[in-house]
Amino acid sequence: MEKQTIFSLKIGESGRISGFVSEEIPTKLYELGIIPGSFITVKHRLPLGGPVCIHLMDSSNLIALRGSEAKSIIIEKFLGE
Repeated sequence: MEKQTIFSLKIGESGRISGFVSEEIPTKLYELGIIPGSFITVKHRLPLGGPVCIHLMDSSNLIALRGSEAKSIIIEKFLGE
């Protein structure tokens, strides 16, 4: 597995959240269930640094993250996808 951020994933790629770029994590992310150990898949994204829509494997909901938020979440990408 290689480490990168959610923002760098393409549509359909998956990974496991391993941490955050900064120690100051918005409470909003924790409330949405975006915590280390969670598995995510990128479902949609808008061009030019726009929002990234992810699916948390433990939930039936889709979550839209600002580009800046997606860049702050470190994931371990599953190789071979």
